[in-house]
Amino acid sequence: MLKSSYLCGGSILAVALAMGLSGQASAQDQATSTVEEVVVTGSFIAGTPEDASQPVDVIGVQELAKQGAPSVVQLVKTITAAQSSLGESNRYNGGAGTASINLRGLGSSRTLVLMNGRRLADSTAAAFQGGGADLNFIPTAAVARIEILKDGAAATYGSDAVAGVVNFITRKDLDGFEFNGNYAFIQDSDGDYDASLAYGKVFDSGNVLLTAGYRARGRLAVDDRDFARTPFESVFYGGWSGSASPGSYASPAGVAFRDNGCNELGSQQLTGALKPTTTAAGNTALCRYQFTHFNDLVNEEHHYQLFGQVNFDLAENVEFHAEVAWNRNVVPDQRISPANLPTQFPTPIASGGTSGSPTPAGFNNQSRFFIPANNPGLIALRTTCAAPLTAAQCAAMAGGVNASQTGWRLIGVEGHPLNADGADHQDIEQTQYRISGGFRGKFDGGMLDGIGWDTALTFMENKGIVTTNDLLVNRIQRAFNGLGGPGCDYRTGTPGVGACKFINPFSNGIAVSAINGAANPYYQASVANDPVVKNWLYGTYTNVATNQILVLDAVINKETEIELGGGNIAWAAGIQYRFDRNQDEWSGLGDVEATPCVDSIDGQQGQCSNPSGPFVFFGAQKDYDVDRRVGAAFAEVRLPLLDTLEVSAALRHEDFGGEVGTTTNPRISGRWQAIDWLAFRGSAGSTFRAPGQVALTPGSSKGVRNLGGSYRAVVTESNPSLEPETANTLNFGGLVEFGGFSASVDYWKFDFKKELIVEDAGQLFAAINATNCAKPAFAARFVFSSGGCSVANLPNLLVETIKIVNGQSTKTSGFDIRAQYDFDDFFGMDFYDTRVTIGGEATLLKEYKRGATTLLEDTSVIIAPAIDRAGKHELIGEFYSFPKIRANAFINVSGDRWNLRYQLLYREGTVLAGATCLGDASAGLTADCRYNYGTGTYQSVGKLEDYWQHDLNLRVELPWETTATFSVQNLLDEDPPFAQSFYNYDVTNGNPLGRVFKVGVKKTF
Repeated sequence: MLKSSYLCGGSILAVALAMGLSGQASAQDQATSTVEEVVVTGSFIAGTPEDASQPVDVIGVQELAKQGAPSVVQLVKTITAAQSSLGESNRYNGGAGTASINLRGLGSSRTLVLMNGRRLADSTAAAFQGGGADLNFIPTAAVARIEILKDGAAATYGSDAVAGVVNFITRKDLDGFEFNGNYAFIQDSDGDYDASLAYGKVFDSGNVLLTAGYRARGRLAVDDRDFARTPFESVFYGGWSGSASPGSYASPAGVAFRDNGCNELGSQQLTGALKPTTTAAGNTALCRYQFTHFNDLVNEEHHYQLFGQVNFDLAENVEFHAEVAWNRNVVPDQRISPANLPTQFPTPIASGGTSGSPTPAGFNNQSRFFIPANNPGLIALRTTCAAPLTAAQCAAMAGGVNASQTGWRLIGVEGHPLNADGADHQDIEQTQYRISGGFRGKFDGGMLDGIGWDTALTFMENKGIVTTNDLLVNRIQRAFNGLGGPGCDYRTGTPGVGACKFINPFSNGIAVSAINGAANPYYQASVANDPVVKNWLYGTYTNVATNQILVLDAVINKETEIELGGGNIAWAAGIQYRFDRNQDEWSGLGDVEATPCVDSIDGQQGQCSNPSGPFVFFGAQKDYDVDRRVGAAFAEVRLPLLDTLEVSAALRHEDFGGEVGTTTNPRISGRWQAIDWLAFRGSAGSTFRAPGQVALTPGSSKGVRNLGGSYRAVVTESNPSLEPETANTLNFGGLVEFGGFSASVDYWKFDFKKELIVEDAGQLFAAINATNCAKPAFAARFVFSSGGCSVANLPNLLVETIKIVNGQSTKTSGFDIRAQYDFDDFFGMDFYDTRVTIGGEATLLKEYKRGATTLLEDTSVIIAPAIDRAGKHELIGEFYSFPKIRANAFINVSGDRWNLRYQLLYREGTVLAGATCLGDASAGLTADCRYNYGTGTYQSVGKLEDYWQHDLNLRVELPWETTATFSVQNLLDEDPPFAQSFYNYDVTNGNPLGRVFKVGVKKTF
């Protein structure tokens, strides 16, 4: 084998200083794995590992075992430098089955994930979270250690390595078979379990490794945790929607009424006594529907992994490396509300449509859903006229009624017509494979004597398939008119005759509530809906998204004969070629070119000025296929100026072509051993991140956003004029190692310019005022009714346009602190040869300042004011949470054949990044407000409670080369603190599982 080990490893000093739940290996673990030469993550120069000058954390496989073999999601949550990472919670049609890491809270797309030093393709599912790699792809049975560089690394790795690098290194030491199995008992769930089998062979000239793994997560429903689904009066959040079931209606003359059964069927009527409320008591009071009853806190997930690796020497100075990995993530039944609220509406016959609605048109010539006078459900509602409906309201129904555009949805409390659990289901599958291979070695003799070289070719494909359902606008209206059902020809059929059926939207057709199981006192069997006909209202679409990456790397390095005070100068240089491709394919009803309008179904062509598809909620999209080629050249030099002082410099030039152009990014770093027990390190550099090719390609897509408390239609436009975002980074720290004590303190800072963002639709909506409406560019972002730009003139079928832009400047900084003490005995006592280690780590967020967001076309329009996000959260729209303190601590007690570890995780509480509750009349519209029924006043939620989690892990080596692990996670069975979110807790920091008992076994043979 080669003397130099090109392992992309971390330094011995970094390992010795690293500790805590993000768990760096202890000195005892590292003593058996010393290497002569490594390539430290963040550098291409091979050398002695104690030369590292950048903040690199190393998590070894032994350390992970001591922590109880955490899942990837659990591990990411323990890394204090990571903020707002996702992977645990159902986030509604995005990211399910994936796990991401978000160093410094700058977005998962700005953290570069590597495997054995080579890039991964972006996850298609993670696009909902801003991009980035899916950590569930990593073959856990093959991992030897994880290296985390918490500093900008664009000068070394290029675009995307803005906030840092996470490098997964596979093992080379397995000789034989190894089985691992774990089961975690979670109350109200089938639990989580995993199993893996690995085979390795170490021979004189190399090694082979083969692994296979399976991991499953059990479903945990929202209703299984009291904190996640709360009564409306407890807090103005928790997944309550104003697009209600039962819903609100009005006659064409404007006589309004609310359908019967709101409280009886499990929704909540707003009254004068119930706070918050914006309506008076009485039958016209609004109803609120809690859609999260049908959601899961944790999805059912299945993960399959295969991995193979081979290393062998072709010649004395030539080594071959190859690896292949395959992964599949399956979320078979992501549960969502049985039907979505409407953001699109039927087209009246008078406007050329086929739906039959006679009322005036709005966006795309659309209007309200109309229930005609001959609809049997309406006839029964009007003639029975059950209280609290009034005689006047019932009389006004005689000419038919319109459904509210904001206070109504067709299917809700009764549940999905054919699914036993009442929820609608989405199926999500992600398949990934990766092949990487290359040669490395060292020239021997001639002009190139002593130069090491490393070449590799890597290809990876990530394909995500999402199949979901949504109600079809036109079928709903036809069914209201009595022309519904799979066997009805709406062109020739007679309403309500034969195969042509009516759909009854009113609660009198619901026998039992799927929300609370209660029998409906207003039910009339004669007007109940046929479940098959109701299911016919749904349309299905499939989105296939594919990301591919091809990377060619070539690096050379050498330690020269030029000697300085601390040793010989060393250098590295290389080139890289990257090809990225992104494809998006939409089937049938999801393809906006095939079905552009609500009338473009069942053989109709449809005419609409703004093609947005046939569904009530989801927008149809256009296929795309874009690619990009990037060329890069880089160089690095290490100058050991003194025995105690070393300086390194790096420079990388990348060419993205097209409008993006080129960039050159430098970095300088150094390490000074001031005295035997004290060292200082520092680094400074610039980073660069190019806009994605999809964002640069002209076009738009229709989606939905939460605007003013309701989901409304939003069009997102690409921007060919986007510029790259840039940032300057700084890190400076001190390191102490004295006897059994080691510690480090690092100050870090990121200064962004022209941050790439998607404008926040909610902020743009909130910016509607007289001053901004006077600006034509602002008014053009909305579709207003006659009367001009104002909230009063916004039609209920609101449509808003947002854009991908170069946004504000962002500055974030803070401190990373670590400390650890290793006892050779039990706190100074000889207690059965027991050894103890105590450690802790913390990340202190000093600031996260974002400048004001302005309108792209007119910078005098401020969409959102400047804000310091440090210590704040926003978990509905922009989705972030930035505790000022994230900390871990542990006590590890070990004997010859056992290890006991207590772990403590701490996250400081945050405050809502929004308007503070002032207790005034508008308090019901402020998310920070809670109503105190005892005092009769509105009060601010204020700072959330701090989050603490206590874990206990015992690892015992048994006979027959078997190791058993016993863990109790969340020892005190604490619920996560409340936060303003759909599930009433901070999904990026809290743990919804409760107390978890976990057992594991490892067997080698």
